[in-house]
Amino acid sequence: MSTEVIFIGALLLSMLVFLAQSVLHLGLKLDPALLFGLCLYFDMVGFFYKKVMPGNALVILVGLPLILVLIIVLQRPLRPLGMLDNEGLWLWAAFFGYCILSFSWSPQQSGGLSKLLLLFAHGVVPGLYTYIFYKKYKTFSWSFAALFGLAYAVVHLTFGVYSAEYPGRLTLPGDNPIFNARISLMTVTVCLWGRGIPLWLRLAAGGTAIVSAIQTQSRGPLAFFLLANLLIAGWIVYRELRTKGGRSRQLSKWLKVLAAAGIIAGAFGFVMKDTLLEAVESSRFSVLIDTNQLQGDDNYLGRVGLQLDALQTFTEHPFFGVGLGGHTPPVTDEFPHNVLLEMAGELGIAGLFLWLAAFLYTVYAAREHPVLLVLLLQSLGSALVSGDFGYNFEYVFIAMVVLAFKPKREYEGAAIYEESPLSYHRSRLRRS
Repeated sequence: MSTEVIFIGALLLSMLVFLAQSVLHLGLKLDPALLFGLCLYFDMVGFFYKKVMPGNALVILVGLPLILVLIIVLQRPLRPLGMLDNEGLWLWAAFFGYCILSFSWSPQQSGGLSKLLLLFAHGVVPGLYTYIFYKKYKTFSWSFAALFGLAYAVVHLTFGVYSAEYPGRLTLPGDNPIFNARISLMTVTVCLWGRGIPLWLRLAAGGTAIVSAIQTQSRGPLAFFLLANLLIAGWIVYRELRTKGGRSRQLSKWLKVLAAAGIIAGAFGFVMKDTLLEAVESSRFSVLIDTNQLQGDDNYLGRVGLQLDALQTFTEHPFFGVGLGGHTPPVTDEFPHNVLLEMAGELGIAGLFLWLAAFLYTVYAAREHPVLLVLLLQSLGSALVSGDFGYNFEYVFIAMVVLAFKPKREYEGAAIYEESPLSYHRSRLRRS
């Protein structure tokens, strides 16, 4: 290990200790959105880490916030933080517990443990860190998340390369264009739905992220970005019309904005239709508008074959599967590019049921926060068309964060007791 690396490591450790002391003794308040941005866009941090430091960059993701989290936990026990009273966390714990149990019938060459460790390191642990931070400070600024997204898009556009492995697709060195597209499109979603973001930051971060995503030529993430946003927008309009009879000022405002945006987009599309059509037809996005090209696409046909193999494994072992990693051994490195089919083949109906219970509960918990709801559906959609169980960690990370935003009224016991013991006992008497 070189002297420069030792000094850089000592500097990072000193910064962390100073930050911990500031929180502990000076009462410094940290916005959980900072940790959210660090974890979601960590690929950008890892890119620079690999240039100057040896070893795996995950040590920063898992170890950097750990001291601050330990201080928070010591200051406030787990129960007041709501972790032991949150049914969603228990449902996810049951699913991951079943994943660990499935190793008992997985083949010896299974790569399931490495997949599960990746999911924990990138999704579960950072999500729980953010959960604890939010429960401590009760604040969340989406502007910080948008700033991280802007920085990520700029880094991708500046340092990205067109490699021989992914011709014509801008990718961070050693990365995958699908992943770059997924993350940049999440920035666009944050800019569309996040509250309190200044207009200049929405336009700068959202516009740069769109360019970044398009340069990757990734089709699946773009399709589910559009689908998730339109689905939630339609659901919100329906809910407002049903509950308020269309008399909501906020709804009227957003309908006017959407109508104006639609007119501007339509006019721009009509004027530039020839140029736009030529650009789409000369790119990988042409399969989204031409079914014949999609059916003849080698990438699409290859994934269909892998998915049929996973479905065949599921029909042969329907109840408990072949164990996590049993269908995708590390010697082949082939996965179905669909997390549901992958789980179906490896975890069976039992695993799918536990996963579905945890995910649907998380969707229910996010119903009051459109930005989190869209991010959750968008990230899962990407995992359904181009993802695997290990590296598609975004929806798990966002699920952990969503559970921190669970409405307080749903904590029937602990939250009431935390506010007032008298009100707690009165509510118990009313219920009895």
